[in-house]
Amino acid sequence: MLIGVLSDSHGQLERLAEAAAVFASRGVTTLIHCGDITTVEAVETLADFEVHWVFGNCDWDEGPLRAAISRNGHTCHGFRGELEIGGCRLGFTHGHRYELYQTMVTSRDYDLVFHGHTHVRRDEMERGTRVICPGALHHAAPPGCLVLTLPELKTEWVDLKG
Repeated sequence: MLIGVLSDSHGQLERLAEAAAVFASRGVTTLIHCGDITTVEAVETLADFEVHWVFGNCDWDEGPLRAAISRNGHTCHGFRGELEIGGCRLGFTHGHRYELYQTMVTSRDYDLVFHGHTHVRRDEMERGTRVICPGALHHAAPPGCLVLTLPELKTEWVDLKG
């Protein structure tokens, strides 16, 4: 099973559409967005996917975002999300609420914890938990996202042009 993971779209609709096209071409149907959505149009761009969203520090107006997420049949997890897919336990947050992030990492409740906020790709062990930041669609070099293969927990970085 393939899961698309992205973060920090910051209203970059062209890059978001490029990421959506990459995910669709690979047969990805489920996405995790790790926050800093910023616009309703970003939610609409991913309307054809099953998307799990968390809010970031730049998602100031949650009401319209929640409404768009609901209207598209997606799931809004607030600031902390968790899923069990293919026998794998996935946690995700934006990362700007550091205590929340640290609680998730140290809990040992997850096979992987995803976060955004830093705009820097990483895949590291932190306090016994595998932690991954998919990078960002905005202010990242290169802008990108990742495809996660389950249950192998294999990651593939995707560079975007946008």
